[in-house]
Amino acid sequence: MDDVGMEHGSLLPELRGFPVKEIRFRRHMEKLRNGQQRDLILCKLERNRECLMIQTFKELNAQFGNQTRRVQTPLTFNRVKVTFKDEPGEGSGVARSFYTSIAEALLASAKLPNLETTHIGMNNKYGTPFSSILRNRGVSNRDPPSLQRRTAGNKIFWRTSRERKLLNYDARPYLPASNHSDGTTEPNDHLSVHLQQLGERLFPKIYSINATNASKITGMLLEIPTPQLLSILSSEDTLRQKVNEALDIITYKQKTEANNVSTQTQKKMIPVVLLEQCQIEDNEPLFYSPGKRGFYTPRQGYGSFERINAFRNIGRLIGLCLQQNELLPLFLQRHVLKFILGRKIKFYDLAFFDPTIYESFRQLILNAQLEDGDATILRMELFFVIDLMKEEGGGSVELLPGGREIQVTSSNLFEYLKRYTEYRLIKSQEKALEALRDGVFDVLPDSCMNSLTAEDLRLLLNGVGDINVSTLISYTTFNDESSEGSDKLLKFKRWFWSIVEKMGTSERQDLVYFWTGSPALPASEEGFQPLPSVTISPADDSHLPTANTCISRLYIPLYSSKTILRSKLLMAIKSKNFGFV
Repeated sequence: MDDVGMEHGSLLPELRGFPVKEIRFRRHMEKLRNGQQRDLILCKLERNRECLMIQTFKELNAQFGNQTRRVQTPLTFNRVKVTFKDEPGEGSGVARSFYTSIAEALLASAKLPNLETTHIGMNNKYGTPFSSILRNRGVSNRDPPSLQRRTAGNKIFWRTSRERKLLNYDARPYLPASNHSDGTTEPNDHLSVHLQQLGERLFPKIYSINATNASKITGMLLEIPTPQLLSILSSEDTLRQKVNEALDIITYKQKTEANNVSTQTQKKMIPVVLLEQCQIEDNEPLFYSPGKRGFYTPRQGYGSFERINAFRNIGRLIGLCLQQNELLPLFLQRHVLKFILGRKIKFYDLAFFDPTIYESFRQLILNAQLEDGDATILRMELFFVIDLMKEEGGGSVELLPGGREIQVTSSNLFEYLKRYTEYRLIKSQEKALEALRDGVFDVLPDSCMNSLTAEDLRLLLNGVGDINVSTLISYTTFNDESSEGSDKLLKFKRWFWSIVEKMGTSERQDLVYFWTGSPALPASEEGFQPLPSVTISPADDSHLPTANTCISRLYIPLYSSKTILRSKLLMAIKSKNFGFV
């Protein structure tokens, strides 16, 4: 039965309960870790949000920068070792504290720091920094960069005197031969025969990435130097980044033209001048919470190179936590987890993303089934167009070509709902979602999560944030170093659990963070390494409790009263007076 369940496409693994899938997954991760001798070392990190993000991304880029997922195997580590500046220790408790701190930094609603420095020294396969694109667009595209030749052994490499030639929005679109085979004129006459041949190779690849703008983007890419173009053709990652860069330029230009149409008296501005003067910063927060509070979805913004790379690094952090059997308190929306797992995102996933709009659509479906359903829907005057939130890019987008003129009826209602869901949950943030998923599989093998559902992945990654005291009691053992009688120790334990039971949710999370380095409990006993414990030290009403998060152990003096125990414990968890030995 087990062998049958391991066959590709088998449904049997999905029918197992979470405990079975968890054990199999954790054993797989343990095997991966034990097969490696290399450690990932993050040294002298700072607690400051901006510094922590920059240092983390820079180190991850240095480690994974040359990874090409379609060629190389995932980059696996035996351990992740973390040290903080001016703080002692480098054990597993420090690593857990790091995962908690970086998650808080990533989910913060503050602006992003400048992330351009995170790419220094890495082999940049993402493109060019967004600010560099904006600064350099003022350079004339008619001044092609000179090519320089350098050799290494028997190999010849080409490079440009500038970093690269900038894409030209005004480039003539490329039309494939199949689109004009019966015409009297050749629309690609402006291209050499060689470039026309390259266009035939390039167009279908771009069409598979972005069908709507394939001709325009192909024309833009055909203007860059041939050696660079051949390099782009040979790398799917590089091609995708170039397509995204071209889309940024097209989108910006189209928005600019739309804004200028309403001002007939103004002189039409030259695109180069506009781009020289604009001060676009792609530094909005990386995540936003559209539905249930506390659950987040990526916010790709302008899709700049630094921002997309940030999402890739976040994916790598997710992969590392799963591989290392650690929790990451980065609570992602259900459809984001499904996207990472490669599972189909459906209409009912909208209920988790935007419960209000989902309920409105559900009522719409019910109304469509009534006798006067057609008239009811027509009165609502819905069209195949979607108004996006600021976090989704703003403005309105047609869900079909000419969608502003296509009214929703009972016959096309389900097509409308399908396209609406697909756009809001996937297409509006697609580049960020893809980078997130790619980052996860920079670390993990492609097939290791095939049997997992979104709920399974959430439990493995986030654990259980709602701390159940009974569960915590079942996990915890007590060690006595006080040399007091058993009756006094039993009373002390009862005091302790009584205080924990009366804590609010946030206080319990603070306690568990103080105790283990993570604000949540693993989904099961399998997730603990090791199980939590409490050491009762000799009587002392003057000192606070301490903790060794590396071994999930609390050290509590045998206080003389329950009141003192409660006061000292709350004071300790708020001051985070723990140690990483």
